Amino acid sequence: MEKIRLAFIGVGDMGSHHCIGFDRLDDCEVSYICDTHEANVERTLKELTNSQPVIYQDYRELLHKDDLDAVVISIPNYLHREVAVAFLEAGKHVFLEKPVAHTLEDCDAIIAAAAQHNKVLQIGLVYRYSNLYRRMAKELANERLGDVKLMWCKEFRDPFPPTDWFYDQSKSGGAIVEKDCHHFDIFNWMIDSPPVRVFASGGQHVLKQGQENMIYNSYSHYPVKSIEQTSIVDHAFITIDYENGSKANLGLCMYLQPRNLLDEGLEIGLIGENGVQMVAKNDRTIDIAGGSDYTREHLDMDVTSDSIMGGHTGGQTQRIDFLKCIIEGTEPFANAEIGRNALLVALAAEKSIVEERYVYLAEL
Repeated sequence: MEKIRLAFIGVGDMGSHHCIGFDRLDDCEVSYICDTHEANVERTLKELTNSQPVIYQDYRELLHKDDLDAVVISIPNYLHREVAVAFLEAGKHVFLEKPVAHTLEDCDAIIAAAAQHNKVLQIGLVYRYSNLYRRMAKELANERLGDVKLMWCKEFRDPFPPTDWFYDQSKSGGAIVEKDCHHFDIFNWMIDSPPVRVFASGGQHVLKQGQENMIYNSYSHYPVKSIEQTSIVDHAFITIDYENGSKANLGLCMYLQPRNLLDEGLEIGLIGENGVQMVAKNDRTIDIAGGSDYTREHLDMDVTSDSIMGGHTGGQTQRIDFLKCIIEGTEPFANAEIGRNALLVALAAEKSIVEERYVYLAEL
């Protein structure tokens, strides 16, 4: 079998990790890298061991390459439609980092292009491929909790990397769109019912428009930078009502310093109709407790076999799935409609904050 030939459009934090991860897989090769930042390219090339990609700065030069099968797109959200649609129309399969886009109009245009040209479109909702969250889904499938009635997510963290587009609502879609589509997808997955309406309250506590905001970020390679123009919220509480009566809540803080001081990190929890509680912490552990027999179980999950270099849990598994879908012509587990459903909740939350009301997803 011939190797799948890949191009990487954008090799910043996420794109670089994708490039390194795919380079380690036998079924593909990194044929091209496209990025306007030389430092990003150089940093990525140092980590490649199996490929010698050709470097470009303009993605348009790659659109009609005969020796290119698929692209991995990791660029700012407002550019997703332009670039993803162009490659889909050129007959290339697309792995697109989340969110699908920063607006519903752009999202739907990308989905339509994939359908029209019959190409694989996988969205980077990495938790779908995580050993940990798949174990949670398995416990639910085995009726450990019965129907899920309540869910919550505590996402208290440091700011986005000090790159201007993250802090521009018109380019990122907002903090909730950019960051929490991951968590809304987990809610949708575990509750397994359509979300109906969203109410959110949020604003700017610390990172405020028009003041000097020194942005410290613990996980990116970008140096500390002052950003004065920030139109996104730095905190929010979001409640989602589902068709089956279940509810979910997400708390967001984007100004925690330093990151994970209490070593708790992300927390996602569920309570089932039988009173059993299941809680995942820091993408590493699951605790299950309660119910009629007061059972208690602690699971230290395998967080290495599904990822590389300490990256997102599920990161390498999602790359393997992308290649498999191309080879077998199957649908990704994190497909475009799943990405759209998560985006809908995020857009409703952003709208709810601005308009100070419940937002029904049917109105979007």
